[in-house]
Amino acid sequence: MPFFDENPLQQLAFQPGDADATLDLRGMLHEQAMQRVEQLLVDPGVPKTYLLQFDAATSDGQETLFLPLGRRLLQARRDGQLSRCLPTADGNAYFIEFA
Repeated sequence: MPFFDENPLQQLAFQPGDADATLDLRGMLHEQAMQRVEQLLVDPGVPKTYLLQFDAATSDGQETLFLPLGRRLLQARRDGQLSRCLPTADGNAYFIEFA
């Protein structure tokens, strides 16, 4: 069995506290939240990593930002803007890292 000095899966793991900055989208309308994300993608500023928080799912069946935001962040990753884009374990935030 090979010995690894560093766990290769460690690059995939993160803790929400690892983010340099937080963009809180909770309580915003979806359109307003997505506009804030677009602004961030255009001009991320100094921080390289962000935690994008949004409202948790409720029992009323309303769509959360999880899918639309996830689709947009994956596109930004494909376009080379982001090097990482991962949902948090609770499903109420995404951790992103700019390339």
